[in-house]
Amino acid sequence: MPKLIPELMRKRVTQITLEDLRALSVKGLLLDVDNTLASHGHPDPLDGVIEWLALMRKNGIALLLISNNREKRVRDFAARLHLPFVANACKPLPFRIRQAAKRMNLPVSAIAVVGDQVYTDVLGGHGAGMKAILVERVDEAESLSFRIRRRMEEKVVQKYQEQEKTENRRDDRDGTVRTGGKL
Repeated sequence: MPKLIPELMRKRVTQITLEDLRALSVKGLLLDVDNTLASHGHPDPLDGVIEWLALMRKNGIALLLISNNREKRVRDFAARLHLPFVANACKPLPFRIRQAAKRMNLPVSAIAVVGDQVYTDVLGGHGAGMKAILVERVDEAESLSFRIRRRMEEKVVQKYQEQEKTENRRDDRDGTVRTGGKL
């Protein structure tokens, strides 16, 4: 199960802070599109995403969109955000994820995959040697296959939350300050 547990979980992508990224030694983000930066299939990003991307850019965080979605969907969305992209990524397979990382000119250890699915984004990021940040999905209404996968993901989220509680208790004892923000 370790390959399924993300290094960090947040409710929305806009809640990922520069402090979070520094704590993880992350200098680049591979960002999923649907249910991460936008509602599924919608052309506009979620509220706050444009400002969050600007903050990340201003602070030197490399950004690239990576999606299993079709070329046209990802290209059009990427154009709105002025971001490079990789479509038809076949996540969780690592080939296209590594290809995207090469375009960032960063070591894979300094990159995190950010997305809403454990079995594509988290597993794919870890399989490519990167960190993973899981965000809560935006849309509830999904196909039967998505609902089944979401049910399986609940165990992973619970495991992450248990680990967070244990680490927070340990930190309370030794006075260590941690970034919070669980789902």
